[in-house]
Amino acid sequence: MESRPVFILAALTTLFPLTDSSSPNLYRTLIKNGFHRDLFTKILIPSSLIEPGCLCLMEEEFPPGMYIDPYELKNLREKGGPQFSSPAVDIEKPKELSPSLKFLIYPPPFTLESSVYVTNVTIPVHLRYHQPSSSDRTVQVQLRNPRVYLLCDVKEESIVKIKKKEYPCSSLDKNCTWTEISYMTDAIQVEFEVPVGCLHHRPIVVVSTLGVTILSCLYLCQKFFIH
Repeated sequence: MESRPVFILAALTTLFPLTDSSSPNLYRTLIKNGFHRDLFTKILIPSSLIEPGCLCLMEEEFPPGMYIDPYELKNLREKGGPQFSSPAVDIEKPKELSPSLKFLIYPPPFTLESSVYVTNVTIPVHLRYHQPSSSDRTVQVQLRNPRVYLLCDVKEESIVKIKKKEYPCSSLDKNCTWTEISYMTDAIQVEFEVPVGCLHHRPIVVVSTLGVTILSCLYLCQKFFIH
Protein backbone atom coordinates (compact mmCIF):
# COMPACT_ATOMS: atom_id res chain seq x y z
CA MET A 1 0.00 0.00 0.00
CA GLU A 2 1.25 3.47 -0.77
CA SER A 3 1.12 4.66 2.83
CA ARG A 4 3.07 1.66 4.18
CA PRO A 5 6.79 2.28 4.62
CA VAL A 6 8.67 0.02 2.25
CA PHE A 7 11.32 -0.88 4.81
CA ILE A 8 8.71 -2.43 7.15
CA LEU A 9 7.53 -4.93 4.54
CA ALA A 10 11.12 -5.63 3.58
CA ALA A 11 11.97 -6.43 7.20
CA LEU A 12 8.94 -8.69 7.51
CA THR A 13 9.93 -10.52 4.36
CA THR A 14 13.32 -11.17 5.93
CA LEU A 15 11.65 -12.51 9.08
CA PHE A 16 9.52 -14.88 6.99
CA PRO A 17 11.90 -16.50 4.47
CA LEU A 18 10.59 -18.52 1.57
CA THR A 19 9.75 -22.07 2.52
CA ASP A 20 11.01 -25.24 0.85
CA SER A 21 8.26 -27.23 2.56
CA SER A 22 5.91 -29.47 0.62
CA SER A 23 2.92 -27.71 2.20
CA PRO A 24 1.44 -24.21 2.08
CA ASN A 25 2.61 -21.97 4.91
CA LEU A 26 0.98 -19.02 6.68
CA TYR A 27 2.77 -16.52 8.91
CA ARG A 28 1.31 -13.62 10.88
CA THR A 29 2.70 -10.76 12.92
CA LEU A 30 1.47 -7.54 14.51
CA ILE A 31 2.74 -4.06 13.75
CA LYS A 32 2.25 -1.12 16.16
CA ASN A 33 1.02 -1.16 19.74
CA GLY A 34 -2.11 -0.14 21.64
CA PHE A 35 -5.73 -0.46 20.56
CA HIS A 36 -5.00 0.14 16.88
CA ARG A 37 -2.71 -2.38 15.18
CA ASP A 38 -1.74 -3.58 11.72
CA LEU A 39 -2.06 -7.33 11.12
CA PHE A 40 0.42 -8.63 8.56
CA THR A 41 -0.29 -12.02 6.94
CA LYS A 42 1.98 -13.83 4.50
CA ILE A 43 0.99 -16.95 2.54
CA LEU A 44 3.50 -19.15 0.72
CA ILE A 45 2.59 -22.08 -1.53
CA PRO A 46 5.13 -24.21 -3.42
CA SER A 47 4.58 -23.93 -7.16
CA SER A 48 4.38 -27.72 -7.40
CA LEU A 49 1.03 -27.66 -5.56
CA ILE A 50 -1.04 -25.20 -7.60
CA GLU A 51 -1.48 -23.94 -11.14
CA PRO A 52 -0.35 -20.45 -12.15
CA GLY A 53 -2.90 -17.66 -11.86
CA CYS A 54 -4.35 -18.74 -8.50
CA LEU A 55 -6.39 -16.22 -6.57
CA CYS A 56 -6.51 -16.28 -2.77
CA LEU A 57 -9.22 -15.54 -0.22
CA MET A 58 -8.93 -15.38 3.57
CA GLU A 59 -12.03 -15.88 5.72
CA GLU A 60 -11.40 -14.06 8.99
CA GLU A 61 -13.67 -14.44 12.01
CA PHE A 62 -13.07 -11.69 14.53
CA PRO A 63 -14.08 -12.25 18.17
CA PRO A 64 -16.27 -9.66 19.95
CA GLY A 65 -13.20 -7.98 21.44
CA MET A 66 -11.90 -6.65 18.13
CA TYR A 67 -13.03 -5.48 14.70
CA ILE A 68 -12.06 -4.06 11.31
CA ASP A 69 -13.50 -0.72 10.26
CA PRO A 70 -15.05 -1.19 6.77
CA TYR A 71 -14.78 2.54 6.03
CA GLU A 72 -11.07 2.44 6.78
CA LEU A 73 -10.66 -0.60 4.51
CA LYS A 74 -12.60 1.21 1.79
CA ASN A 75 -10.21 4.15 1.99
CA LEU A 76 -7.25 1.78 1.86
CA ARG A 77 -8.80 0.01 -1.11
CA GLU A 78 -8.86 3.30 -3.03
CA LYS A 79 -5.12 3.61 -2.35
CA GLY A 80 -4.28 0.11 -3.56
CA GLY A 81 -5.26 -1.90 -0.48
CA PRO A 82 -6.95 -5.32 -0.57
CA GLN A 83 -10.43 -6.06 -1.85
CA PHE A 84 -12.76 -7.13 0.95
CA SER A 85 -16.33 -8.04 1.87
CA SER A 86 -17.64 -7.23 5.34
CA PRO A 87 -20.79 -7.01 7.45
CA ALA A 88 -21.97 -3.78 9.07
CA VAL A 89 -19.79 -2.89 12.05
CA ASP A 90 -20.66 -0.72 15.05
CA ILE A 91 -17.25 0.58 16.05
CA GLU A 92 -18.57 2.28 19.21
CA LYS A 93 -19.84 -0.79 21.05
CA PRO A 94 -17.80 -2.34 23.86
CA LYS A 95 -16.77 -5.96 23.71
CA GLU A 96 -19.67 -7.15 25.91
CA LEU A 97 -22.29 -5.83 23.44
CA SER A 98 -20.57 -6.85 20.22
CA PRO A 99 -20.99 -9.97 18.08
CA SER A 100 -18.34 -11.98 16.29
CA LEU A 101 -17.71 -10.65 12.79
CA LYS A 102 -16.78 -12.49 9.60
CA PHE A 103 -14.70 -10.70 6.96
CA LEU A 104 -13.51 -11.84 3.55
CA ILE A 105 -10.09 -10.46 2.64
CA TYR A 106 -8.66 -10.87 -0.87
CA PRO A 107 -4.83 -10.66 -0.81
CA PRO A 108 -3.01 -9.43 -3.94
CA PRO A 109 -2.27 -11.96 -6.70
CA PHE A 110 0.54 -14.41 -6.00
CA THR A 111 4.04 -13.67 -7.24
CA LEU A 112 6.49 -16.47 -8.02
CA GLU A 113 9.68 -16.33 -5.93
CA SER A 114 12.17 -19.21 -6.05
CA SER A 115 9.53 -21.79 -7.01
CA VAL A 116 7.16 -20.55 -4.30
CA TYR A 117 4.00 -18.52 -4.85
CA VAL A 118 3.88 -15.69 -2.33
CA THR A 119 1.29 -13.13 -1.34
CA ASN A 120 0.93 -10.89 1.70
CA VAL A 121 -1.61 -8.44 3.03
CA THR A 122 -1.70 -5.89 5.84
CA ILE A 123 -4.99 -4.85 7.39
CA PRO A 124 -5.70 -2.42 10.26
CA VAL A 125 -7.42 -4.04 13.24
CA HIS A 126 -8.88 -2.39 16.33
CA LEU A 127 -9.44 -3.63 19.86
CA ARG A 128 -12.68 -2.82 21.65
CA TYR A 129 -12.97 -1.43 25.16
CA HIS A 130 -13.78 -3.99 27.86
CA GLN A 131 -15.75 -3.68 31.06
CA PRO A 132 -13.62 -2.76 34.10
CA SER A 133 -12.51 -5.57 36.36
CA SER A 134 -11.92 -5.87 40.11
CA SER A 135 -8.90 -8.12 39.64
CA ASP A 136 -7.44 -8.19 36.12
CA ARG A 137 -5.52 -5.22 34.70
CA THR A 138 -5.32 -6.75 31.23
CA VAL A 139 -7.33 -9.32 29.30
CA GLN A 140 -6.43 -11.37 26.25
CA VAL A 141 -8.19 -11.25 22.91
CA GLN A 142 -7.37 -14.19 20.67
CA LEU A 143 -7.72 -14.12 16.89
CA ARG A 144 -7.57 -17.56 15.31
CA ASN A 145 -5.86 -17.99 11.96
CA PRO A 146 -8.05 -17.57 8.89
CA ARG A 147 -9.47 -20.18 6.58
CA VAL A 148 -7.59 -19.94 3.30
CA TYR A 149 -9.32 -20.58 -0.05
CA LEU A 150 -7.96 -20.75 -3.60
CA LEU A 151 -9.63 -20.11 -6.91
CA CYS A 152 -7.71 -22.32 -9.36
CA ASP A 153 -6.78 -25.92 -10.06
CA VAL A 154 -4.89 -27.52 -7.18
CA LYS A 155 -2.34 -30.11 -8.28
CA GLU A 156 -1.88 -31.80 -4.90
CA GLU A 157 -5.11 -33.20 -3.46
CA SER A 158 -3.55 -33.75 -0.02
CA ILE A 159 -3.77 -30.02 0.76
CA VAL A 160 -7.42 -29.75 -0.27
CA LYS A 161 -10.07 -29.80 2.43
CA ILE A 162 -13.41 -31.36 1.57
CA LYS A 163 -15.28 -28.12 2.14
CA LYS A 164 -15.84 -25.78 -0.81
CA LYS A 165 -17.56 -22.41 -0.49
CA GLU A 166 -19.55 -20.16 -2.77
CA TYR A 167 -18.06 -16.76 -2.07
CA PRO A 168 -17.86 -13.58 -4.15
CA CYS A 169 -15.12 -13.58 -6.75
CA SER A 170 -12.30 -11.13 -6.21
CA SER A 171 -14.21 -8.58 -8.27
CA LEU A 172 -17.27 -9.05 -5.97
CA ASP A 173 -19.60 -8.92 -8.98
CA LYS A 174 -20.59 -12.62 -8.83
CA ASN A 175 -19.99 -15.79 -6.83
CA CYS A 176 -17.23 -18.32 -7.43
CA THR A 177 -16.53 -21.77 -6.01
CA TRP A 178 -13.50 -21.51 -3.74
CA THR A 179 -11.44 -24.48 -2.55
CA GLU A 180 -10.29 -24.47 1.07
CA ILE A 181 -6.72 -25.65 1.64
CA SER A 182 -4.79 -26.74 4.69
CA TYR A 183 -1.52 -25.07 5.64
CA MET A 184 1.29 -25.14 8.16
CA THR A 185 1.74 -22.20 10.52
CA ASP A 186 3.96 -21.06 13.36
CA ALA A 187 0.99 -20.39 15.69
CA ILE A 188 -2.72 -21.19 15.61
CA GLN A 189 -3.74 -17.71 16.76
CA VAL A 190 -2.62 -14.15 17.37
CA GLU A 191 -3.00 -12.83 20.91
CA PHE A 192 -3.67 -9.23 21.94
CA GLU A 193 -3.26 -7.79 25.43
CA VAL A 194 -6.02 -5.26 26.25
CA PRO A 195 -5.79 -3.00 29.32
CA VAL A 196 -8.98 -2.76 31.38
CA GLY A 197 -10.11 -0.32 34.02
CA CYS A 198 -10.14 -1.12 37.74
CA LEU A 199 -13.50 -1.16 39.51
CA HIS A 200 -11.86 0.12 42.71
CA HIS A 201 -11.12 3.39 40.89
CA ARG A 202 -14.79 4.02 39.99
CA PRO A 203 -15.60 6.39 42.93
CA ILE A 204 -12.48 8.47 42.26
CA VAL A 205 -13.23 8.68 38.52
CA VAL A 206 -16.89 9.61 39.09
CA VAL A 207 -16.12 12.30 41.67
CA SER A 208 -13.25 13.72 39.61
CA THR A 209 -15.33 13.82 36.42
CA LEU A 210 -18.26 15.46 38.20
CA GLY A 211 -15.97 18.01 39.84
CA VAL A 212 -14.28 18.96 36.58
CA THR A 213 -17.67 19.26 34.86
CA ILE A 214 -19.07 21.56 37.57
CA LEU A 215 -15.97 23.77 37.59
CA SER A 216 -16.02 24.02 33.78
CA CYS A 217 -19.69 25.04 33.82
CA LEU A 218 -19.03 27.70 36.50
CA TYR A 219 -16.11 29.06 34.51
CA LEU A 220 -18.15 29.29 31.31
CA CYS A 221 -21.07 30.94 33.13
CA GLN A 222 -18.71 33.51 34.62
CA LYS A 223 -17.25 34.32 31.22
CA PHE A 224 -20.72 34.55 29.67
CA PHE A 225 -22.16 36.97 32.24
CA ILE A 226 -19.04 39.14 32.40
CA HIS A 227 -19.07 39.72 28.65
